[in-house]
Amino acid sequence: MTQITALFRWAFTLSLIAALPLSATEPPAVPKGWFVWSVVEPVSGTALDTAGVNSGPIEESGRIETKAGVFVTAQGRPIRFFGVNIAASQAFPSAEEAELLARRLAKGGVNIARLHHLDNPWAVDTGGSLWAKNSPLRLEPDPVQLDKLHCLIAALARHGIYTNLNLKVSKTLGPADGFPATVSQIPSFQKRVDFFDRRMIELQKEFARSFLTKKNPYTGHAPVDDPAVAIIEINNENSLLGFFTRDLGRGTEAFPEPFRTDLRLKWNDWLARRYADTEALAVAWKNPVNTAKSPPVINNAAACWVQKVAPGSAATLKPGKDASAFAVAVEKTSGVDWHVQISTHGLQLDDNVVYTVAFEARASKPVKLGVGVSNDITASADEEWRSLGLLDKVDISKSWTPVRLVFPAHSVAGGRATLSFNVAAQSNTIEVRGLSVSPGAANGGLCPGQSLETRTIGLPGETTTRQWADWIHFLADTDRAFAEEMRAFLRDEVKVKAPLICSQINFSGLTALDREQSMEFSDTHTYWQHPDFSGGDWDQKNWTIRNSPQVSAFGLRRFGVLGELAQHRVAGKPYSVSEYDHAAPTDYACEMYPELAVFACRQNWDAIYAFDLGTYGADNLDGRISSFFDQINHPAKWSLAPFAARLFRQGLIPAAGAVAELRPGKPVWGEAMHFDMLWAKLNPAQPFDFLDCRLQVSDRPVASNATLARSGKTDTKPVRVVNTPQGPVLVASGECLAVVTGYVGGTALDAGALRVKCPRFGRDFATAAAVSLDGKPIGVSGRILVTLVARAENQGMIWNETRTSVANHWGHGPTIVELVPATVTIVGDMARKVFALAPDGTRNREIETLVVDGAVSFTVSPEDKTLHYEMVSTK
Repeated sequence: MTQITALFRWAFTLSLIAALPLSATEPPAVPKGWFVWSVVEPVSGTALDTAGVNSGPIEESGRIETKAGVFVTAQGRPIRFFGVNIAASQAFPSAEEAELLARRLAKGGVNIARLHHLDNPWAVDTGGSLWAKNSPLRLEPDPVQLDKLHCLIAALARHGIYTNLNLKVSKTLGPADGFPATVSQIPSFQKRVDFFDRRMIELQKEFARSFLTKKNPYTGHAPVDDPAVAIIEINNENSLLGFFTRDLGRGTEAFPEPFRTDLRLKWNDWLARRYADTEALAVAWKNPVNTAKSPPVINNAAACWVQKVAPGSAATLKPGKDASAFAVAVEKTSGVDWHVQISTHGLQLDDNVVYTVAFEARASKPVKLGVGVSNDITASADEEWRSLGLLDKVDISKSWTPVRLVFPAHSVAGGRATLSFNVAAQSNTIEVRGLSVSPGAANGGLCPGQSLETRTIGLPGETTTRQWADWIHFLADTDRAFAEEMRAFLRDEVKVKAPLICSQINFSGLTALDREQSMEFSDTHTYWQHPDFSGGDWDQKNWTIRNSPQVSAFGLRRFGVLGELAQHRVAGKPYSVSEYDHAAPTDYACEMYPELAVFACRQNWDAIYAFDLGTYGADNLDGRISSFFDQINHPAKWSLAPFAARLFRQGLIPAAGAVAELRPGKPVWGEAMHFDMLWAKLNPAQPFDFLDCRLQVSDRPVASNATLARSGKTDTKPVRVVNTPQGPVLVASGECLAVVTGYVGGTALDAGALRVKCPRFGRDFATAAAVSLDGKPIGVSGRILVTLVARAENQGMIWNETRTSVANHWGHGPTIVELVPATVTIVGDMARKVFALAPDGTRNREIETLVVDGAVSFTVSPEDKTLHYEMVSTK
């Protein structure tokens, strides 16, 4: 995953791109089989108005607590959250726009909003941040901006929408705040460092006290006492161990001074509490007798090298005389370095053993060469790529450049490994010679002159196995110390009553279980096919998406990114996914909401949030899809919100009865650094059925070794994946709903009371969903909403030849959508009328139906020009 916390800067820059003007005399060109459709606020009381699912103003339902592993209201009623993120500039609307937004979200079924990037540095001077305009200080919220935020919180609360407040997300401190100039050299919003730097920690406390204790004049409560504030998050996507990478513990040597020295001294103090003296430390850190597989790690045959080339790139591989050498000529590239990979497979590595990769390289043009060691996925397509300890870039010049990379292997779990070179950063010719992969590190252990007594032990460079284990333990202890200190401060001094988390459970491996142990719930973030920015720093012209559907990644060993999320659910606590999206302009966005809601029901999760919102009001007058992560303007996403909100919040798909619980040993990261690898290690032969078995992980280790416990049994299977000639389809049904999403073209599908028959069209990919609006089973319901969605995009979008990017050619609104030429049948025993709905949910016209044995059928017509149909009893 790329750096998600940085994406907001780009997402909001993109949202301000001016829409292309529409001609006053010529209608916009709409492709055959498509029609114009803008997502607008539904009229109250129509089939698209889901506000009635909310129980009324927050004052009536009261404060949120956690009890018996779920969120509950003040009355003790379990509650699930269907939410969105409102981030940066979006979170500071005028009073009129706050009311408009709250009303619109409630009608989409939203009952919680995560207020995110409130402390951002990029929108200060345009009124999109908590900080005062034209001021370098980042210590005290600006009263004008805070008033806007308070107004939004109150508007949301009036419409039954709770608030999730984020404290530290993107705040960036500078010399004006009392720091040395080098503070600006800390990347990614100064994360990692803010977990151990004493002044940064104290400033986080001061901000929290100021922010949470100021009275909101619109609700009469300070956030600390406001029942509308359901959740408080301390520090978004953060860990001293690192984040956005599986190779935890790396990169601290790049911290600028004085922060690097500060961390080194803390490391020395930690070691001094565990070792009697330098001699004891030297013995412990001595390179052990090699227990790894004997060299050569790489097959000696020249034919071991293979190349993998992504669409849009071209390259020619020339193997050397043996495995130690190769050359590759990259003739064409998209600019993404891994779009041409030169790899050798089947390497035998051992977990927790240190290895050295050494070689020489040269290039016709200077380049950063990517080098990585990952799992070997050639044997199974049903496996996700992951690093096994090395993922680095090295500078290569026109002359032969010696390279030496040392890494501790992790997450091998008895499997094989792949060594890869990513060479497609630019058109080039790259040569490698003298390559070797060998266990051990020549410079591991204590270096000459280092002493525990004088506190001169350096940050780890090359390490031995025990040295690296100590380093990870130190970082994990520092993480937990920060989390416990902030929690105690918020609970005991500020008197916060809302449930707390420190940060996301899936951003620092299994060590996060230890850090978050005292928090009331656990939270995760993930994205299906997040944009890849080859130009760096969210370059709006140089990015790609893979543009393939997640349903095609559903399998026995993995279930897309949803399966990854399932492996992080902590036993006995509510589980939240507070950022999730299928990034525009993907052709398969219509699968997002049904898949997430169905899967979250089967896994019995407690909160799901789309990231993020999209521009609204005066910022988006033409109704265009305004960014990768736009929700409320995207027809293939938000048109399915009424369906998904009812499905998830009302639990219309039952939770799976079978449970598999992973129980790590002590320490929780002792046998594997990452959740998925410990799952794989303990379950090597019998894959889980993600749709019929709930996964959870214990954060209360009681034994030295990890175990896997199974319980329960699934008797009914309301969700399944069906393979069709065009591709897979997710099919789900319950008494009050039914849905098919995937390759429906050229098929006839049965989802309980919903039958869908569809000829081939476009990409054959769509969602057809039906949900009862009166709480009765579909067969006897007097009012049913049927939604059919395929592709959606802006007018004037210009795709590249591989349909993986539109660069900065996002086009303009109003949006257009693809017709799904299906015949829909609802099985029941009552007469019903069917109406095509306008974008605001009002009835446009009655549709001709066919009734056979109580089953009502209708066929989608180009004349309907709608995504939604309402079926109403004639009784």
